[in-house]
Amino acid sequence: MPELPEVEIFKRYFDSTSIGKQIQTIEVKDIRILELDKKIFIDFLKNKKFQSTRRHGKYLFVNCGTLFLIMHFGMSGDLEHYSQTEPEPPYSKVLFKFTDKTILAYISIRMFGKLDITQNINDYIKLKKLGPDALNMNYEDFLTSLQRRTTNMKSALMNQSIVCGIGNIYSDEILFKSKINPMTKINSLDEKQVKELFSNIKTVLNYGIKKKGILSTYSDKFLIPHRSEGDDCPSCKTSIKRYELLGRHGFYCPKCQKE
Repeated sequence: MPELPEVEIFKRYFDSTSIGKQIQTIEVKDIRILELDKKIFIDFLKNKKFQSTRRHGKYLFVNCGTLFLIMHFGMSGDLEHYSQTEPEPPYSKVLFKFTDKTILAYISIRMFGKLDITQNINDYIKLKKLGPDALNMNYEDFLTSLQRRTTNMKSALMNQSIVCGIGNIYSDEILFKSKINPMTKINSLDEKQVKELFSNIKTVLNYGIKKKGILSTYSDKFLIPHRSEGDDCPSCKTSIKRYELLGRHGFYCPKCQKE
């Protein structure tokens, strides 16, 4: 976390609070959050105006005219827009101070987020070897990205070079909705399963956006409220199983998602 739905919420929040505002000064409170030199970062952005945003997977790109600010939120990133008369939010790493006396704080508790700059979004996507955006991709994009892949489905959904934007929590939900075991190999899926998987990626991510990424508000019919070993599957009441893959803990129903 944050995964694609949360970053889409950040995008909408950014659009509603900071688009059209001109940067007066920038305060970098921890240089470890930057992917480039602090002075270069500040010089590039000072006096620029935030014009528009674009999200690709878990990345938020902010159009500043001649360049783009890149925001990646890691596992604990956030944004907060506030007045100069209000207290600074905890764990603020970079403060964008606008000419209208408001501030946008880029927040990172665990320091996994990063800020960078690029002159071309598509070039940056290629440089990072990012796959198609999970929410905006079409079926042909999805098929192309899966070609010649033999890894298991859990790893595939979390691999940002295959599909960009899905992480640990939403991959479990997508596989549950698709009745696919996490260890199932990509190349073992038939056409019907691939189409259903593609549809469920869209359904689950759009639902996450609708719920504003607040997992506690999810319907009891989803796996997410039951992501605990021994809890009951919302479909068949079988005990949920926990597994570990690539150092991450996942959950699935052994009956609905048979190997």
